[in-house]
Amino acid sequence: MGSLVSNDTPAAANGSSAPAPSISNPFRTKVLAGEVCAVMSVKYFTGIEVAMMCKQAGIHAMFIDMEHTTLDMPSVARLCSACNYVAVSPLVRVPSKSHWHISRVLDAGAAAVIVPHVDTVEEVRDLVRYAKYAPLGARGCTNNQPLFHFQHVPTATQNEVLNRETLLIPMIETPSAVELAEEFLAVEGVDGILIGSNDLCTDIGIPGQYDNPLYQDLVTKIVKAGKAAGKPIGIGGIGGRLDLLEKWFAMGATWSLSGGDGAMLQAGMKKLGENYAAVNGRVQKAKASA
Repeated sequence: MGSLVSNDTPAAANGSSAPAPSISNPFRTKVLAGEVCAVMSVKYFTGIEVAMMCKQAGIHAMFIDMEHTTLDMPSVARLCSACNYVAVSPLVRVPSKSHWHISRVLDAGAAAVIVPHVDTVEEVRDLVRYAKYAPLGARGCTNNQPLFHFQHVPTATQNEVLNRETLLIPMIETPSAVELAEEFLAVEGVDGILIGSNDLCTDIGIPGQYDNPLYQDLVTKIVKAGKAAGKPIGIGGIGGRLDLLEKWFAMGATWSLSGGDGAMLQAGMKKLGENYAAVNGRVQKAKASA
């Protein structure tokens, strides 16, 4: 975690200089520096051990998905706290645009809140009101937050730090929203965009056709808008297509939903099953010829 010094600490009381409070958000640091960042998607794992596994694997962010899972708030809060304590950024996709979903995951320690199915500029402005404190928005204040190790921070300082260092990322998943990408990114308080590839392809009638120029042109348009605005663009749904991702990373995109817990576990289990089936085949063949 980042440093934390409150105004009522001895250093402040004695008039000595003290570092300003900050939070640990390695995902934000990397993507704002233009570096490519791998992100691990979590739909099934609820044990806090997965945070340290990400850390040891060199993965700097965990995408905690509440939209397409049954994950509840206590599970999300535990994962967020585990991530924050090992310096892996917890990125939470909420299941709706409702203010109580957005504010609750931020209060639970999310370093970024990702909102699906955003279609209008007015919706984007509403999201800023829900996710950011005044003067940017109208998020309700509370103290002793997980991102500050549950320690007290003066409210004005806390609000300033969290407005700056936590991220609000709407998702673009329809062609009509693609046309509004520049306007979305121009809204103060919006920190980037995540492209929902599967819903986008489905909406234009080409589900799963990632090589189709219709899909690729839409993604390219958003990536270029993000580069022009100086805000990071992520690409979801095509973690296995490193050829396409590298092309868009070279254009200025910085992150993707790189791999999912279920898919990675299944791949390992399948390989294990295949290996043992092969061993069994050789053993049975040897027994038959003995």
